[in-house]
Amino acid sequence: MRPVAFDFLTNSCNIIKKNSNNNDTIFYNFIGNIIPPEWRKITGDNGKALSKTSKQLLSFIVFRLHIYYNKDIDELQESYQLYEDKLNVGQRRVRQCLVELRDAGFIEVENRTIMKDNVKLRNVPCIKLLKNFQHYNEK
Repeated sequence: MRPVAFDFLTNSCNIIKKNSNNNDTIFYNFIGNIIPPEWRKITGDNGKALSKTSKQLLSFIVFRLHIYYNKDIDELQESYQLYEDKLNVGQRRVRQCLVELRDAGFIEVENRTIMKDNVKLRNVPCIKLLKNFQHYNEK
């Protein structure tokens, strides 16, 4: 497991990289529907900073998996339409952000055909988190 340095003065989260495995711990503290301030300078395994929309999408994915579903499911199976509506962007931008997050090593994305409410849905992105996201409490 890689150590995570959390700077309390600047309120930023830095992942210390020694090698490229996916056991990083990333802290978050959600207050409403915004990007956690700890993620201001978050970078991926490729060393690139994430775009604002990618951070919003990652925040929404972590929120859905950890808070909405209470960690009961391992991967998120939601349509592109949900992400488009929540982020107010088009499907093309959602796909670009998913590719950016995948290349940065935060998620694993696979398009599948699933059955939901007796309806067959094709090309539904199944998103699995590769990093360890932990809730941060100031106590």
